[in-house]
Amino acid sequence: MSREELIRSYGPEVADAVAQPIDVPLLTTREGWDREASRRLTPPDLADCAPKGTRVGPRDPRLMYHAEMPPVITPSLRRGLLDAKRQLRKNRFRKVGRSTDMVIDGDRGCGKTTLLVQIGRGFQGLIEQDQGADPNRIPVVFITVPPERDSNQHWSLPFAEFLALNHTLKPEERGRRPVDMTEPVVHVMRKAKTQLVLVDGINRIQDNEVQTAFDYFESLQERTNVTFVYCGTGAREIVHEARYDKRRKNLPDVVKGDTYFSDLPMLWAGVIPYGDDWHGVVQGFEDDLRLHDHNGSLLKLSRYLHKRTGGYISSLNDLICMAAQEAIETGAESITRQLLDDIRIGRGDSR
Repeated sequence: MSREELIRSYGPEVADAVAQPIDVPLLTTREGWDREASRRLTPPDLADCAPKGTRVGPRDPRLMYHAEMPPVITPSLRRGLLDAKRQLRKNRFRKVGRSTDMVIDGDRGCGKTTLLVQIGRGFQGLIEQDQGADPNRIPVVFITVPPERDSNQHWSLPFAEFLALNHTLKPEERGRRPVDMTEPVVHVMRKAKTQLVLVDGINRIQDNEVQTAFDYFESLQERTNVTFVYCGTGAREIVHEARYDKRRKNLPDVVKGDTYFSDLPMLWAGVIPYGDDWHGVVQGFEDDLRLHDHNGSLLKLSRYLHKRTGGYISSLNDLICMAAQEAIETGAESITRQLLDDIRIGRGDSR
């Protein structure tokens, strides 16, 4: 690629760009979550796109679509959504006792956050289908583990941020420092009929922070009756440590009762082995591609794709999305082995 090609400007002959904003609100805000929950990411119709041979701009609809294709149904995603549906259906109408939480665990790059988001999308859609649209209802709250985690004040802030509650004092009140927002958070969640809280990045909680974090979650749950879904690599061990802390080791066996590695439903996101499940995933990507000259080459390269990615859905997604975008921008309009060889991803591909 020449320097001129690298820094080239886009003239009037470039296909019209779509008016979609680049700065999409974060999932950790109500605005961003609601937009994600109602979004329908569907493949564009080639007949409605720029004709073959048209020079595309940086916001061409197909370029943007192939940056984030619809989630492909992996075995983990299919099983996790089924388990979550059954649990949430039971929790929704439970009046006595604490709702049963869930845990999503698995290696990095296996689709844990995708599963978490899809659980939330499905539940919010169910509530809106059942009860109709209501701007005052907030059925789902999505948060990530905050950078500071040693007090209730710190844990209240991501909830306040999602709910758009002002969590800083006025300048004349000792400066703009954060305040404990637990009471306003509880009030809003109860008034807005929140039923599900999704917590991503639970693996960032350190050993000495586990008890503070889960004491806070349990206190919030007792006052709102929400269901928590905890997501992160190693989440099973973290949640188990919080529920059965070291103090229980000093109790007599008759008091301890039976012990389990986890008494909560575990939703696993794992590596996809080579075989029928892998072929099905590759076929899913194949069906969603929108290239003018693509001829079904992905399925023919199924074994090669597994060797390149190790069966990790995140790596496969990166490889195919970048290859599709490159094929569009260069005008090749098809994905070949040669093109895939030239694209670098993670895992064992650090050449």
